[in-house]
Amino acid sequence: MEKSSQKKLSIPLLLGSCRIGSESLKVAEFILENLAANNQIATELIDLGKYNLPMLEQRLQDNSNLPFNLLQFCSKLGQADGILIVTPEYKNGYPGVLKNALDYLEPQALKYKSIGICTVSSGSFGGLDCLAQLRLVCLALGGLPIPDKLPIANVNDLFDEKGNLCDSKFTTRLESFINELVWYTEALVNQKQLSN
Repeated sequence: MEKSSQKKLSIPLLLGSCRIGSESLKVAEFILENLAANNQIATELIDLGKYNLPMLEQRLQDNSNLPFNLLQFCSKLGQADGILIVTPEYKNGYPGVLKNALDYLEPQALKYKSIGICTVSSGSFGGLDCLAQLRLVCLALGGLPIPDKLPIANVNDLFDEKGNLCDSKFTTRLESFINELVWYTEALVNQKQLSN
């Protein structure tokens, strides 16, 4: 089957921050624009700030009165072929809002899904501690974090006041990262089809 006749890969972008004025949102919107421009990908922004998920008090299967936004969140990740997570690093880890959201997912909810991780930091290391921790959580959910990573250091220097990209090298890094995410997503989707 030729690529042009294949169904687009569903790769939503999950924003792991709900902080007002988050620099991660600027990064997520820029990446989303690049994802949407790729004719192999169908994407959307899953902004945890807009989902406003309640703190986890009961597992999904133990709760008979689930809010619609929670069901929608779990459904979108469950139906995705792959996921791209953009998250800031907070105190050498990732935000509690992201952990809370991922904890709602059933065990193995991300099984055979490729996960691309972009970490955002105002410091010089680009959120590598956050990246390492998040990879472990994705593995525990059955997901496959791709080998490539997209750490963004000194995020305040990445865009100007109008939101224009200041670092042209970032576009090259992003393109390579998206290509690898597409490769792994496509490989996993094809393998699942062969197994069915």
